[in-house]
Amino acid sequence: RESALTVLRDIVASGRLKLDPSRNAFPVTLHDPCNMVRLMGIVEPQREILRRVCPRFREMTPHGVDNYCCGGGSGFAIMSGGGFQAWRSEIAGRKKIEQILGAFADCLDPSIHKYVCAPCSNCKGQIRDMLAHHGLWERHGILYGGLVELVVNAMSDVQPGFIEWEWR
Repeated sequence: RESALTVLRDIVASGRLKLDPSRNAFPVTLHDPCNMVRLMGIVEPQREILRRVCPRFREMTPHGVDNYCCGGGSGFAIMSGGGFQAWRSEIAGRKKIEQILGAFADCLDPSIHKYVCAPCSNCKGQIRDMLAHHGLWERHGILYGGLVELVVNAMSDVQPGFIEWEWR
């Protein structure tokens, strides 16, 4: 049994993919999912990938096993109704929003596209909802997505523009 992150890291490091990191020349930060870094101990493979495909990768503070939870774990990311979504965005995820804004503090102008990489689907859902709740796409040009999207966006044999800079 092996994590998809270590397999992806090995593929990226092997040189089998023709990668052009300049295609990801926008600021990128990484959210460390609790289940991956704390429970499974997977901290470095995702960073090794990002360092190879994202020239403007920057860490959140704190990061790795000390990173803050996004507030979407244990299925919270898919729960709604009864004010629960507001609770997720205002309470459970407030430290994550603070971390994201801190990681991009030097480039908050909305004309500069920024990317929050979230390798976990629960985290992606939570970060999507928090970015929308706080209007961070409109106010600061902050988009979210996964790690594989960044690898594919950097692949020279894929038509440029795999990452679409629009809110969905």
